[in-house]
Formats: sequence, C-alpha cells, structure tokens
Amino acid sequence: MIKYDKIYLGSICNNKCSLCLSNKAIPFQSDLNTIFNFLEQKQSLENILLYGGEPTLRKDILQIIQKAVTLGAKRIKILTNGRILSDINTLYSLMDAGCFLFEIKLWGSNPVVHDKITRITGSFHETISSLNNLAPIQDKFVAVRIPICKDNYRDIQNIVILSINFGVNRIILSYNDPNLSLKDILPFVINSLNISIFNRTWILTEGFPFCVMKDLAKHMNEIYGDSIFSIGYNLTHHNKCSDCVFRTICPGIDSEYIKNNSIEFSPVLESKYLEDIRRLYES
Repeated sequence: MIKYDKIYLGSICNNKCSLCLSNKAIPFQSDLNTIFNFLEQKQSLENILLYGGEPTLRKDILQIIQKAVTLGAKRIKILTNGRILSDINTLYSLMDAGCFLFEIKLWGSNPVVHDKITRITGSFHETISSLNNLAPIQDKFVAVRIPICKDNYRDIQNIVILSINFGVNRIILSYNDPNLSLKDILPFVINSLNISIFNRTWILTEGFPFCVMKDLAKHMNEIYGDSIFSIGYNLTHHNKCSDCVFRTICPGIDSEYIKNNSIEFSPVLESKYLEDIRRLYES
C-alpha cells in the first residue's frame, strides 16, 4: 500500500479549531532549509504528505513542492482546511508546481456546525468553495477528512452526503475527541459507511480500534498505512488488549480515553478477516 513521508510545516493556521493540537501550540513555521535537508536525505523519495497548521499559508509552499518533485517525489499530498484553495489561481499554482492530491478537512455540513468548531465565521463557505473548484478538474485526487467531535458527530452522515455530491475520491471519518464515547458515535459511523458504500465512494475510518469496528475493520485506514491519527496523541492499549488477535496491528486508543471508558473495551478473540487484514497491513 502507499505510505507517505510526513512533513510538518508548522503550527500557523487561519482556523482556530477547538480540538486542534496546532491551535494550542506557539505559532511557528518549520525552517525551509530543514525541510529541504529532510527531503535530500531520503534515499527513496516517492510519496510526501505536507501538513500543519495550514500548509497553504506558507509563502514558500511552491518551493517546497517543486523541491520534492525535483528530487523524484511522485505523489505530493497536502492536508488542508481548503480555505486558500477557494482562490482558483492559488489552486492552479499548487497543481502547476506538482501537487495533485488534496485532503480537505470538513467539520460540518453547514456553516452553523462547521464555523462553530473552526471559530471562524465564513470558513465553511471558503472550504466548500475549494471543493467546488476542485470538482471539475481532471487528474487530481480529493479526499475529505471529517474529524469527529462532540459538536458534529450527529452531522457526519450529512457531511458524507455533501462530500459525495462533490464527487470526492475518498472520505475519512477520523475520531478526534477523547471526551466523546466511541459507542455513542458508532451508529452514526455505521450509517455513514453504508451511505458511502451505497454511492460507491471509498470511505475509511481512523482512531476506532478493532474491538469497536469488528466486522467493519476492513474500513480502518490504519490497515493501509496512510493514517495520521497517531500524530500528537498518546496512544496506548488497555490491559484487556493482550488477548486480542489484532494486538500487534491495532495502534491503540488515547490513554485518557482508556482511563475514563475502560468498560467499552473487550478483546477480539477470533476473526474470519484476520489473515486478510494482516496481509494488507504488512504489504
């Protein structure tokens, strides 16, 4: 499966999302020479993920993309809130530099939900405008990342439908709020998976352990090696996990969540999908 070298470009962002770890950090940008040195030292440079903060705010973002292309990168993906891409000229500039993969965070299906979480009035309309700009463009890959929290979990089915209407290539449901019970979210996640499958749109989850996903485990992004869920989280396993057949594969769950919700966890003692999932994970 495709695995990405992840490059953190700094914490500066034009949103103020309540749960974002970058929003809680001192604003800074990673040094350009340090980024270039990282790229130059990679023996095999094929797939790059640029994330932050908001990568598109960097004035040198085109230089970074062009440098990666020069060194042989075949795929460059930007994890973004999409607001800057509402300017079609900026979008074309990024593509001209060599970036054709965009993963856009969408917190809500409407401004009431989305802007409440980003804490920026008008951010929803700019993000939607970016998806509208991307929709008719050929030879690009667009994923929508839906970070799930207490303020939007009841809306995720609507966000999925909205994303499908833009013709996105992939949807990711990412568990982002350790204060929100997994069992409360799960019915909405299952409905969202079914909606996406019915509409023939690729959908994955992040942050949901095997004992929660069970027969839906094939939708776990962690299996495919492209997950960013672990970044910034203190992941661990419950003591019950030692007997789970997925113990060596499962990334775990946030340590604070386990302290408060230990009753939710029980080991998966057998699974008819174990060998298939193991092969995917190891490929």
